[in-house]
Amino acid sequence: MKKYFHFLSPCKKAFTLLELMLAVVLLGVMTTLSILTFRAVTNGWRVSRDYMDRLERTDYSLDQLVSALKSTYYPHSGSQNGEYGFVLTDGGDGSSPNDSDQIEWSKRGSALIGSDSSSDAVHRLQLMVLEEGSDDWGVRIERTGLYARVKPHAKVLIAEDSTKEEKDFGFESDEHYRPILVASDIEGFDCRVLKSPPEDDNTSTDDSDWEDEFAESNAVPYKVQLTFYIEKEDPQYRSQKTRIPILRTVRIPVYEQSKDGAALPGSDKQDGGKTKKVSGGKSR
Repeated sequence: MKKYFHFLSPCKKAFTLLELMLAVVLLGVMTTLSILTFRAVTNGWRVSRDYMDRLERTDYSLDQLVSALKSTYYPHSGSQNGEYGFVLTDGGDGSSPNDSDQIEWSKRGSALIGSDSSSDAVHRLQLMVLEEGSDDWGVRIERTGLYARVKPHAKVLIAEDSTKEEKDFGFESDEHYRPILVASDIEGFDCRVLKSPPEDDNTSTDDSDWEDEFAESNAVPYKVQLTFYIEKEDPQYRSQKTRIPILRTVRIPVYEQSKDGAALPGSDKQDGGKTKKVSGGKSR
C-alpha cells in the first residue's frame, strides 16, 4: 500500500503564489507595452495620413493659384491702367490667419473659380486666409482656410448697371462679394514680390530683393512668391502642432506689358504702343 501511494505522489513541486503573481505582472507589463506600441503606430499612421491629405489638398490649391496668377490679365491698350494692377497688402509673417497677407489681381479663365459664364470674362480676384469663427461682411466663417472674393471687372459692372458709382466696385466698399472657400486647413498665407527682373539673367536673386508690399497697383510684379502654412500634429502629443511652410514662385507673363503699356506682340512698344509702317508693309 505504501508503494502505491508513493507512486501517486508528484515528482515535482507546484508553482508558488509568488511565482503566479510575478507571471501575472509580467503578462500585464507585456500587454501594456503592446497596447502602447500599437497606439503609437496607429497614431503615427493617422497623423501621417491626415498630413498627407492636407498636403495634397494644399498642393492642388497651390497649382490652381499658380494657374490663376499665370492667367493675369492686362489689356493691350498702349498705356498703363490701374484697374488691372496687382495689389499686395502685408499682414505679417503669414504664420497665422491674423498675420496673413492679402493679394488682388485681374484675370481670365476658370482657375480658382471653376467653369461658368463669368470665367471667360475679365474678373477681379481677392485672396486671403480667414479664421474659423470670424465674421466677414456678416458671413460667419465655418472653417479656417484660404478664401477668395470674385467680382466682374468694373467695366462689365458699368455695362450691366450704368447707375452704379465707381466706388461700388471696390472689395472694401461692397458687401456683395462674399468669401468663397478655396481650400480648408490652410492656417496662414505669406506673399512676397520681385518687382523687376535682375539686371543680368545669370545673376541669382538675393532674398533682400523680395518685398512684402506692392503698392504699384497700375502694374504687376515680375515674380510672386507664395507661402502657405499647414498644421501637422505631434503623434505623441496631439495638442502640440507644427506649422509647415509650402512655397511656390510664379513668373507673371504680362509683367513687361503692364510696365510699358505694350501693344500686341510684334508691334512697336514706343509711341504709345502704336505700330509704325514702312515701305514694304513691314512694321518697325
